[in-house]
Amino acid sequence: MTSRRRACLAGAAAAVLLAVAGPCYADTIELPPPQADQLGGSELFQALGLSPDQLPGYLAPGPLRNDELVLVEVSGDGRVTRVRDEQRIQLTGAGDYFVREAGPVRAAVALGGDAPVLSFGDVVWQGFATGSRQLAARLELDPELEAGHLPLGIRLSFTAGQRRGAVGPDGQLPGPGVLTLTVDNLTRQRATLPTGADADARQLAPALDRLLAEARGAGGRLPTIRTGIPPTLQVTASATRQATLLMPMRLRGTLRVTHTGQQGAAGGVSAVRIDSVLRDSARFRLAVREPGKVALELTATPALDPGALLPPRRRASWSAWAAAGPPAAERRAALDLLVQAAATGSRASAFSPYLGSQLEPQGRTAFRYALATTRPVAAAPARLTPRPAPIVLAVLGALALLGSAVLLWRRS
Repeated sequence: MTSRRRACLAGAAAAVLLAVAGPCYADTIELPPPQADQLGGSELFQALGLSPDQLPGYLAPGPLRNDELVLVEVSGDGRVTRVRDEQRIQLTGAGDYFVREAGPVRAAVALGGDAPVLSFGDVVWQGFATGSRQLAARLELDPELEAGHLPLGIRLSFTAGQRRGAVGPDGQLPGPGVLTLTVDNLTRQRATLPTGADADARQLAPALDRLLAEARGAGGRLPTIRTGIPPTLQVTASATRQATLLMPMRLRGTLRVTHTGQQGAAGGVSAVRIDSVLRDSARFRLAVREPGKVALELTATPALDPGALLPPRRRASWSAWAAAGPPAAERRAALDLLVQAAATGSRASAFSPYLGSQLEPQGRTAFRYALATTRPVAAAPARLTPRPAPIVLAVLGALALLGSAVLLWRRS
C-alpha cells in the first residue's frame, strides 16, 4: 500500500469519526431563572432597612402546596374595581410553621380555621401543624395597586347602530346590538435570550417532551429551570438574541346576556362560550336581540400552546425526533424553542403564584374575571359633635356636687 493511499484512508477515517462525533459543544449558556426569585428575594427588603423577621419567607415541617384563586371585578371600560385572593396553603408534616407573604393586603377573612394576621399589610400565618393542615383565607387587595400587575385587561363595549360605548356598571343593555368582549394579554416583556449555532438533539429532547406533556395536560405552574428544564445547555458558538416574553393564558368561561324584554319580563338567554389559548389579544362578539343584563364569567390560567411545541415532521415525540438524527437547522430551532419556553416559565412565575412567590413550586394560580356590580353604599356613621350647653351644665353640676361633698367633710 502506497503512502499516498494510506493518507487517503486515514483522512476518510477521520472524516467518519468526525461525522459520528458531531460538532463539539464547547460553550455553556444559562437559561432564564424564574422572575419569582426576584420578587421573593431579600436584597430589596434588606436595602429598605427591614429586619429579618419582616422579610417574606416561610418555615414548614414538610412540603407545602399553595393554590390561589384571584377574583377580579372590572367595569365595562376596563377599570379594576376589586381584587381578592382566595389562598389555600396545604401543609404536610408535624411541627411549627411560619409563612410571611408580602402584601399589601387590606383585610383577611378565614375560609375555615384561623385567619392570618396582617402585619403592615403583609400576610402572616403562624402555628403548629399535626401532620396535615390547610390554611385558607380570602384576602382583600388594593385594586389600584393590583391593576398594574394583573395579567389580563378586560373591556366590554356595546354597539347599537352607529353608537358604541362601554357597558354600564350594572351591565344593562338598552336594546338590540352587538356586545363585544376584548381581552388583552398584559404580560408582554422584551428580553435578551441566549442561543447558539448548534446543540445536541439528545440534550434538548427530554425537556421538550416534558414541556409538550405539560401543554397537553391540566398542569399546574409552568415549568422553569427549578422544575424540569435544565438550567444550562451545551452549545457551539454561543450568542444572544432579542425576543418577546409573553405568558399564554388558557381562557375558559361564558359571556352571557339574560334578556328582559321590552316590558322588563324575564326572557331567554344569549351566550358565547370561551375556550381558547390567548397570546396577544382576542375579541368575542355576541349578538343581542333585545334589552338585557350582561354577566361575565372568565377564568384564566397560565398555559403553554401545544401546537407550538410539536416536533418537526410529525414525529411522535422529541425523543423520536432526536433518535432520527435531525439536521442542524432543526437542532438550532429546537434550541431556541426550549430557551423560549424556559423564558415563558420564568415570566409566568411572576404571576403564578400571585402572593406566595417565595413558597415551594407546588400548586397553581387561576384568575377569575367578572363584571363589577353596583353595591349599596353603607350608611356613614353618625358624626359625634360636642354640644356646648349640655357640657357647661354637666361641668357646673359636677362642681356643685364636689362643693357639697367638701362641706359635708368639713362638718364631720
